[in-house]
Amino acid sequence: MSSSAAQEPEVLVDMKGSIAVVTLNRPKALNSLSLNMVQQLLALNTRITAQPRPGEPVSCVVVKGAGGKAFCAGGDVKELVVRALARNGGGTAAAASGPDPAAFGVSFFRTEYANNAAISQLPVPYVALIDGICMGGGVGASFHGAFRVATERTVLAMPEAGIGLFPDIGASFFLHRLPGCLGRYVGLTGERLTGAEVKDAGFATHLVPSARIAELEAALVALGPRAADPSVVDVLIRSFEEPLVVAGGGGGGGGGGSGGLRSSALLEWKLPLINVHFGRGGVEEIIASLEGAVAEAEAAAPQPAAGSLEAAQAAFLKSTLAAMRRGSPLSHAMTWELLRRSAAGHMTLRQALEMEFVVAARCVHGQADFLEGVRALLVDKDNKPGWKYGSVRQIPAEVVAALFEPLPGEGALFGASGAGAPASRM
Repeated sequence: MSSSAAQEPEVLVDMKGSIAVVTLNRPKALNSLSLNMVQQLLALNTRITAQPRPGEPVSCVVVKGAGGKAFCAGGDVKELVVRALARNGGGTAAAASGPDPAAFGVSFFRTEYANNAAISQLPVPYVALIDGICMGGGVGASFHGAFRVATERTVLAMPEAGIGLFPDIGASFFLHRLPGCLGRYVGLTGERLTGAEVKDAGFATHLVPSARIAELEAALVALGPRAADPSVVDVLIRSFEEPLVVAGGGGGGGGGGSGGLRSSALLEWKLPLINVHFGRGGVEEIIASLEGAVAEAEAAAPQPAAGSLEAAQAAFLKSTLAAMRRGSPLSHAMTWELLRRSAAGHMTLRQALEMEFVVAARCVHGQADFLEGVRALLVDKDNKPGWKYGSVRQIPAEVVAALFEPLPGEGALFGASGAGAPASRM
């Protein structure tokens, strides 16, 4: 790697008049977030919030990803785990820098979550152009802003249960607010939403053809100081939307084609199925319900015709069950409890992030499956994680409860002010 490439800024901030165009600039890593990146983003958003007069000098923030493939594929969890395991890049034992090898990971989550909250409280419009992959931390860098623009190329997921973590970045605040039981489905399975599904689910506020994203960015810049008015920004983005082509039969991925943007099947037939199975009283009940439905579909005679709605539904249920079986049972238990506590306590975004920070710190210190999951999938890549438990049923209640207890000596995310802070505008 050349020295110039090594020194390429990970976050580019281009002031175009009063519009701050922010580019997440790690294209080879699909713009995954490093500690340096979240520190820069938090500093930028804090400065904008502290402007003496709203809209001056920054009237609007536009955030995008470099490289054409991704908005942001999430946090760089591999680096966190390698450090937490006190390993070097080759995977051999080595002394971690500092007295606590988990300190780097705790610092990352602290900064990332603080930035999520900062985005939600910006006094100017925040427009995320989520054209391409958007996962985990990428959702956190987009969802908490006022405007999230998806395209037919958008692929969105919260895949944390598959690496032994849990849906974080404020997900415990917003997942249970999605339509029906969709939040449980997204958080527990890690399955992907694409194209129009992203807007139907509520993750995006607008759906614009990918080919027009650059034109939209230029139009936002051209607004100048007028971009400080959210209604003006909303009208402009809507002017770039196009009528959807209705997906036929068992289709419904929301992908684009020569006929324009395709509608999704999420609200047409997927969500009713999701509600039936994910509306159960616990994770084990969800899995049992899916197993029964998949077994019934496989025993049906004759089998549905390829391309039919029935075939698409059967494939969807089978894929959903497989995703549930891949995930860490302890992660599922954590996710269920996070959503339960947030909904029951009517938590604000800041309160939810405070709770998530406690659990994330425990995960970085090895109390859950996070270190093992990332080791298996991203470090050693043997794809054979050794989960601590074989099923949620095996997990003692006190094990889950302990994950919600603050680590001794670890300060709160927002301090004493967190409980009374305003909720996200979302």
